[in-house]
Amino acid sequence: MIRFLPALLLGALASAPASAQETVDIGLIKNKDVAVVQKLLYPKDGASELGVAVGWMPFDRFTTTPMASLRYARFLSEEWGVEVDVSGGWSLKNATYKELESPAYGIQPDAYRYLTGFAADLQWSPIYAKTNWRGQRVLHHDVYALGGIAATVEQAMMPDGDIAFSPGATVGVGMRFYLKSGDAIRVQLRDDLLIQRRAKTEDVQSAFFKQNVALTVGWSFMKRKG
Repeated sequence: MIRFLPALLLGALASAPASAQETVDIGLIKNKDVAVVQKLLYPKDGASELGVAVGWMPFDRFTTTPMASLRYARFLSEEWGVEVDVSGGWSLKNATYKELESPAYGIQPDAYRYLTGFAADLQWSPIYAKTNWRGQRVLHHDVYALGGIAATVEQAMMPDGDIAFSPGATVGVGMRFYLKSGDAIRVQLRDDLLIQRRAKTEDVQSAFFKQNVALTVGWSFMKRKG
């Protein structure tokens, strides 16, 4: 029996490499090994976006403004894009304005009604994500920030109807929620930081700093290359 042991040992050693070759140990996938969201279904690189949106400017001191926008964007990569936005609206008197012009005060504020605006901005989209909705549906969305230039045309709500052209800058943040069709629902908060010149007060103060903060919701038609 003892003389057969060397033969058995040699046989075991000979079969060991074969068994090792047949077994593949892939180990565990660590968080640091996952760099991107798998299956990016809605890429933006080279795509164009045509969007329409409706919104509200609720934060002005004397007015509240319903508005609408038309947008066009072109994406240079998954992260970067350029966009132009043309919007129009009509400012209404808010509760503060109505209180000041009431018989109790008899004051008409020097407020300006929003008429139209233009913006050109650069967009940065660093986040593309997937969210599991109630375990039944996966929502694809991205998060972006924007910055650029802006200008508005506004009209005094006083009887003189003075027109003011206001240049400035724009900043904002937003999200796109992608639909099965490839289009997107877009939610955005944008702040136009403007210098408004008013002819009728130039003897005292000709330039005023003004912010137009708009919250909009819209539909984006996405056209992707290929």
